Amino acid sequence: MSSRHRPNRQFDENLYDPATAEWRNPAPATDSQTMHGLHLASQNVLHLAMQTYNAAARGDESAAQAARESLVQQLGVATHLIDELISCGTDQPTMH
Repeated sequence: MSSRHRPNRQFDENLYDPATAEWRNPAPATDSQTMHGLHLASQNVLHLAMQTYNAAARGDESAAQAARESLVQQLGVATHLIDELISCGTDQPTMH
């Protein structure tokens, strides 16, 4: 195992909560707020992806699964914010 992988590192639950209404439904016409939210959501996505990778690399299945579940939620938040920016608040989702 690489020395980069700390075996005692726990899943970080101190990220922004994607379930809050502030993150799910940003106010229309607030591009700077939406951009800031997207920046934070993107940082969280990268952080969670690294946590998922590290947990999988050290064989910690439960931590990898917990990080993966949070990653899926955070990707949803980021996607919603991108939709807000692209559609200018018209609630038309992007095509996937």
